[in-house]
Amino acid sequence: MIPVFNKIYIILGKHDKGNLEWILQTLSFLYSHVNLTSNIYLVSENFPAGMPQVEHIQKNINEFLSKHLFARLYVHIVHPAPPSAMDDIRLCYQYLKRATGKFDQEGYRHQELPRLILLPVLVPDDQVKPIQLIDLLDVLKNSFLLSSLYLNKGTLNLAEDEKLLSLTDKVYYGIENSGKMTDVVCNLFRQDILDDSLDKIEINDLSMTEPCPDSLIISAQDGNVYCCMDAFLKNESLAKIYGMHSLEELLAHYYQQDKSKRDCLGCREQVIDSFVDLPKSIDTNQKIGALLYHFGMLRQKSEDDFQAVKDFKQSLKLSPIEETDPVYFRLGLGYTKTGQYDQALKAFSSVELSYQGQYFFHFYKGLCYFETGDYGTALEEFSKALQSKPQHDDRIRILIYIGTCFNNLGKYEQAIDELERAKETENNVKEIYNALGFSYFMIKDYDKSIENLKIAVKIDPFSAIDYASLGSNYREKGDFNMAIGMYEKALALDPGMTSAKENLERLKKL
Repeated sequence: MIPVFNKIYIILGKHDKGNLEWILQTLSFLYSHVNLTSNIYLVSENFPAGMPQVEHIQKNINEFLSKHLFARLYVHIVHPAPPSAMDDIRLCYQYLKRATGKFDQEGYRHQELPRLILLPVLVPDDQVKPIQLIDLLDVLKNSFLLSSLYLNKGTLNLAEDEKLLSLTDKVYYGIENSGKMTDVVCNLFRQDILDDSLDKIEINDLSMTEPCPDSLIISAQDGNVYCCMDAFLKNESLAKIYGMHSLEELLAHYYQQDKSKRDCLGCREQVIDSFVDLPKSIDTNQKIGALLYHFGMLRQKSEDDFQAVKDFKQSLKLSPIEETDPVYFRLGLGYTKTGQYDQALKAFSSVELSYQGQYFFHFYKGLCYFETGDYGTALEEFSKALQSKPQHDDRIRILIYIGTCFNNLGKYEQAIDELERAKETENNVKEIYNALGFSYFMIKDYDKSIENLKIAVKIDPFSAIDYASLGSNYREKGDFNMAIGMYEKALALDPGMTSAKENLERLKKL
């Protein structure tokens, strides 16, 4: 499958003729892998000084679009906007806008979007005053340039100016105070991942574990090409643009990069963690809450329950109160699977009214009480689960737990009643026979115990505990040779079983 690159980030380096030729050659290779929604980000450390590079790249793009009449590109120019450079920046954009005039005229003539759309992304520093940005943004807007702002922790105060925001098409947020363009690129990529995740949840597209849309980060500063933000941060490059002879060579490296080994879901989770303290609307926060709930569901499905718990806890902080019931239930389930039973019971108590009568709800509550040694309360919950008409396999599981609760409470006859019910329904589950073996042993019906334990080891020939239990039954019956044989089998399977070892030593001394 031929990749179509949704986003191509180019981090410009020093103005150098050879450097620029490699960038232009690489771009020329990539034009055949863009579509009508592709974006190119030109990232410059100093826009006025880097204008010759931007100008050459734009001319290259113009030539491509002039030859390919059904192509369109969104070109974002990302650069610092210090107070001292405002006038120069304005002049640069006026020049670039004139150079794209034919595409504007073409769009107007056909009543459609121009095929080349310039999108400034301004990165102000903490010395910029709102009025200075307002003046620049006003000029750009009047030139039909939709501008975005990139704000980091040192410039977040600019987001409070309503006039400034009214002139801005989009606001990107940086997660730290750095103005380095490499950090800016990472944060732009992060926000795009967040936007992509939110778009997916909006249309119920649940493919969150799939790699992000095909993208490239090209750094003219070190000559490396990266397949995504994760690779960029880990310095895992695909290829060097300097010395690369063809697009085929780049694509060969791209296909060799095994994205399946990347934790793309983890990347989406980290992005949300990054933006947790940044300003967002109530609606966006609620969508992120829904997103985290879905992440938690995916983590539970892959049995990564600790991360699932983390996702569900974050989801609860952001989700509207009327939508938290399923989050609390899943959080309780996560706590149960990670052995945090008291926390699980607290979570389950939050949804008692909503889930009352659901067999799985009572089962997991029963499991928590069982694991904390409260067998009486566990029995009550398992009984409620059984009354709620569970599915066949779950019914068997519940009966086994009920029988085990009775065993632990010393009510062996009642345990036998429940476990025999389970056996009538399903005769190939080892745990039924294991528990029945214990029940019959405790009421000294050794023949019945042996009968059930033999079936248990037939189902699972590697069950050391059941061989040891058989040994104890034969010992009580006075058949010491058989008992010794069973204990030896148990120890062959589990040499560390202390009880079997001690019983075997005692019998051999007789």
